[in-house]
Amino acid sequence: MAAGALRSPAILAASGFGHPSIGRHLRLHPVPVVAGWFRTPIEMWRGPMQGARSLEFVGGGPGRNGYAIESAPGHAGLLALALPWEGAAEHAAVMESIRYIAPFIAVTRDGGEGRTRVTRAGHVRVDYRLDAVGIATIRHAATSLVRIARAAGARELLVAATPPLRLRDVDRSAAFDRYLAAVGDLDLSANRTTVFSAHQMGTVRMGGSPRDHACDSAGRVRIGRTDDRVVRGLYVADASLFPTGLGVNPMLTVMALARRVARTVLAES
Repeated sequence: MAAGALRSPAILAASGFGHPSIGRHLRLHPVPVVAGWFRTPIEMWRGPMQGARSLEFVGGGPGRNGYAIESAPGHAGLLALALPWEGAAEHAAVMESIRYIAPFIAVTRDGGEGRTRVTRAGHVRVDYRLDAVGIATIRHAATSLVRIARAAGARELLVAATPPLRLRDVDRSAAFDRYLAAVGDLDLSANRTTVFSAHQMGTVRMGGSPRDHACDSAGRVRIGRTDDRVVRGLYVADASLFPTGLGVNPMLTVMALARRVARTVLAES
């Protein structure tokens, strides 16, 4: 449902709709990843894979936004994709040890904005950049994940980055303090710290102003930005309608929007 924020603007742009806000105002929930290796098997692919959550930091703080901490679905395919490695032997070693890995994530309220557009080859290009608040949020969240993993008994820690930020001497306080300082100063420039997102929002925003919103408040697609006329029979009903990014999982909001737009479709059919 959230992935519609990438597909909907691409479909509209490829179909010739020219409202200037189509594809703009992309908002995400940037997610840092920390993996902990434990002495006893974890096997994150068994049972509820995202069964633990903490809202301790959801309210935000000075210079940063809030975030929710969650256990991640650590099945083999996702770990093979998400965890960094430096060479075939290291990758094989990581995969051989996945029974002992617990991945932790922080779903952050973003600072920053992006856009999507269709390339001349017909592919969707996504550009997104964190601002200073977003960077501070990622760094604060990653340090919280590291602290939690150590407190839970992890014997080894890894922050997903290029190169990987790894600590094997978790029990040594001095080594851990240096590691924590390094995590608090993560490099968020291009192709360094790995940042994931499952929630894309806001690329065909709904609202009352034709100038700034490609859709009206019922999800109808506007013809242009100079008046409030809409394309008859054309609606958007996914996370691309969001006027801005949410600080929570958007699933319920997407469902509510889909229900709202569906009622409009029925009324106008």
